[in-house]
Amino acid sequence: MTNQAQSHESDPIIPYANMEDLPGHLQKSLANYIERMGFLPNALKLYMHRPEIMQCMISVNNATMRDPSSHLSAELKRRVSVLCSALNHSAYCVAHNAGTMKKGAGGDGEGWGYSDADVAKVLDPDNSDLDEMEAACMAYARAATLDPSEVPQEVVLKLAEVLTPPQVVELACVVGFWKMYNTIHESLYVPLEDALIGSAALNEDELLSEKRPAGAVAEVKAEVEIYTKPSCPFCRRAKRLLQARGADYLEYDLEEAPERLPEMLERISGPPTVPQIFINGQLVGGMDQLTGLDRVGELSALLAQASAV
Repeated sequence: MTNQAQSHESDPIIPYANMEDLPGHLQKSLANYIERMGFLPNALKLYMHRPEIMQCMISVNNATMRDPSSHLSAELKRRVSVLCSALNHSAYCVAHNAGTMKKGAGGDGEGWGYSDADVAKVLDPDNSDLDEMEAACMAYARAATLDPSEVPQEVVLKLAEVLTPPQVVELACVVGFWKMYNTIHESLYVPLEDALIGSAALNEDELLSEKRPAGAVAEVKAEVEIYTKPSCPFCRRAKRLLQARGADYLEYDLEEAPERLPEMLERISGPPTVPQIFINGQLVGGMDQLTGLDRVGELSALLAQASAV
């Protein structure tokens, strides 16, 4: 288990369960995860509160992603997984899937030495370096993730043309599996593990940000500052919202620059949590306050105001 005294991770919204409290066979399953990944994922530390569900999740994960009976390659399924996770705006799962892709080849058969540019290319809808089968799989994964009830007929027909029936079913299950995982992990704000924080230059925030439609907000003139920590899922959400509204911001990473913590504490009146967001020098608050302003249409107005300083 991670030594929390030396950890840079954010705290979970509920305490992690103890691996030692699990039945022996489940402890063995988790030991296999630790051996394969080098750490125990924080998501599993939460699933441990419901051992029966955790056991089911592990079984589904293994059967979907790495079972010897697979009809699709593990590499292709991992590329589909990172694409689905990005489309579902799950920074936690993007980091996990990208981390697996960037590992060197290992005994578990996963890890392909991808670079950050390679991962970004997987997410590019205009990527032309795909063969016919790969292109059909990625087109289906994108369409089914964005709206499973509106997958174009030609996408499904192409899939049936170039894949075998077992491959079609397997691909659909990969897409559905990550929709479930992404939903659980993002809605519970699972913190990113120390082992993945800053593991490479892959910018999950930029990859996951929704591009602002033309004319969606007035020109952004405000000066925006945000105090963050790398593992904080609330910080990632707040930054993505600011990006979606076209705002540039000064980010003060309290792990990289701990000397800014006293400065932040002097500027706020509430609990010393992150993120703390300032617009034109005025405290907005955290993620909830930022999204609240956006919900009632006031965030765009604030961002359109130039600093008086």
